[in-house]
Amino acid sequence: MKNLHYKRILLAGLAIIFISFLIGGGSYFLFGKVFQLEPTSIWKWTPAQGFNMSAQWWTILFLLNIVLAVIFAFVFTLIEKGLPGKGIQKGLGFGIIVWIVGPIPALVTMYLMMNIATGALIYFTLQSLFEWLVYGTVIFLICNEKIDNIKP
Repeated sequence: MKNLHYKRILLAGLAIIFISFLIGGGSYFLFGKVFQLEPTSIWKWTPAQGFNMSAQWWTILFLLNIVLAVIFAFVFTLIEKGLPGKGIQKGLGFGIIVWIVGPIPALVTMYLMMNIATGALIYFTLQSLFEWLVYGTVIFLICNEKIDNIKP
């Protein structure tokens, strides 16, 4: 097993969080109208509310996302050699795999169990695919083993 660079794993996790807020904020700004599609009563939070949730809610959200992002970066370092493709394709492949086993089952369950607008589901599906392709690429660029010999 290769030497894991924990600083890179943490850096990749933090980079994902930063990018997540950029992508999320930008996409909500551009496509936030999906939260206005009926039924609207299912949302605990919408972009129109701004940052009106409690400080505790935002803290838990932020900390949970950091932990999950670091876990994803760690998992990438464990399975990188087994991922198909070369170079950046490994990051893209990782992003697709995580998207298939993460957001897709949750979105299918949402479709089956909730009365949610089809437009919102399409938006969430495409946004999550874009996000995971970006996250996989960022994780690859920060954690890939070809830069192991570079002093951190």
